[in-house]
Amino acid sequence: MSILLLRLLLTPTLVVLVSYIQKRWGHAIGGRVIGLPLSTAPFLVLIYLMDGAEQTARAAHGVVAGQIAVVSYCYIFTFINWRRAWPFALLSGWLVAGLADVSLVQLESTWLAGAIVVFVSALAIKFWPKPLTDDQTVRVPQWWETPMKAAIAGTLVATLTGVKDIIGVQAAGVLASMPVILSVLAPTTSRSYGPSAVSDLLRGTTKSLGGSVMFSTVVAAIITVLPAPSAFALGLAGLITTDLVLTWSRRNPDREVSVL
Repeated sequence: MSILLLRLLLTPTLVVLVSYIQKRWGHAIGGRVIGLPLSTAPFLVLIYLMDGAEQTARAAHGVVAGQIAVVSYCYIFTFINWRRAWPFALLSGWLVAGLADVSLVQLESTWLAGAIVVFVSALAIKFWPKPLTDDQTVRVPQWWETPMKAAIAGTLVATLTGVKDIIGVQAAGVLASMPVILSVLAPTTSRSYGPSAVSDLLRGTTKSLGGSVMFSTVVAAIITVLPAPSAFALGLAGLITTDLVLTWSRRNPDREVSVL
């Protein structure tokens, strides 16, 4: 019963929280939060509770490799959304995300896969698509948008934990990293606030991916050696440390851009 409740309640609750943060503190902060392992961390906890440490390590490896899809989606969606309507950006983002996943999922080393994702994320931030217009649409969001986001997120976690015995936990981990939540957030943000807001949202997400990758990498590496609470706690510590280091490393370049 506790596992079922975790499936149905935890991730949707987090998505509702992110939607509130996005409205309250802005799209960039919302993106930073959505880039955290909101779906993948509950997914890994569920895998551990149901199948143990070995399978959790395999799932975590899939999660790390799958994060390349998120980076690719964020960059391509932003690039296309400046030039075409959001449906084109959505389709293009998913196409490139799928191709990127295929290229990385074959790697056996979790640390190498994680290093590649962090490196690509850093490149994406450095060469983020430049805005083509300052125009921003302002539309009152529909009442059903936040419940829809929560329902999709909850369905994602529940489905992946349900089909893992068919496709395998590593493949399920890869799918858990696919940008399903962003595929709702990005189009609705584009319709409500315009491409500048989407750029802020997805750039914020990309900035958080380094820490998220480190979380899953640490879990994959040590969950078969240490007790699960320690593994997840160290993964969280790795997430926070990595995010702080990456934020500090970007501090001066960001400041220079803001001055100009």
